[in-house]
Amino acid sequence: GNDPLNKFAVVMNKVDLVNPKEKLLLSVSHVGSMAESVIRQLLHQRRNPAKVRLGDLVDTVIKTHLDEEGFENIHEDDIEMFTAVAPQFLFTSAITKDDEGVDDVLGLLLHRATPSKNWIIDAESATGMSPIEQVEEIIREKIYRCLHREVPHSVQQQNRMFRLIEPKRKKSDTVDEEKNKILRIHQDLVVKTKSHQKLVLGSGGKTLERIRSTAVRDLEDA
Repeated sequence: GNDPLNKFAVVMNKVDLVNPKEKLLLSVSHVGSMAESVIRQLLHQRRNPAKVRLGDLVDTVIKTHLDEEGFENIHEDDIEMFTAVAPQFLFTSAITKDDEGVDDVLGLLLHRATPSKNWIIDAESATGMSPIEQVEEIIREKIYRCLHREVPHSVQQQNRMFRLIEPKRKKSDTVDEEKNKILRIHQDLVVKTKSHQKLVLGSGGKTLERIRSTAVRDLEDA
């Protein structure tokens, strides 16, 4: 739209664990340069439309963000937009309910929420995501919980099977057919390097099994 309101923000959590606090400034500088690189890429994409995989975009940002400064590689007509969407940084520890940082995040979300008389999601629906999107989101959450540093960001999910299967049963069974069906999900986790493969598998496959088992528990409740 024509509204230059910045809807891009960076929330840095657990700042209470950072010592000395000067490290926060270094983190802000590093993340800020990555955010600006993302904006550069998106502005360039808008002027030169082409299909770009999200993974390729992330790789480009990681490789180039330290070498770009200021308005470098920004079209002169995009400088105002580039400045307008620069990210706002919020800091929180999220330890207690009255944490000022949490209130700042909630306030920002409410302030930037798009006013609308028509709800995107039906009042009776719990989510706007499709069943397979919900599955991918649950598995993605477990990937982030079980892996650390840059590894979760390098894992790509590929759905192989999402199918309701009716198990074999005796003629005497009178169980409701729909309730008796089994949802079979096969999903591949794809990484680019052998080192990341080892980290995803874990010792004796324990990390991958933890991702699977914790995802299954949530999927059964979904």
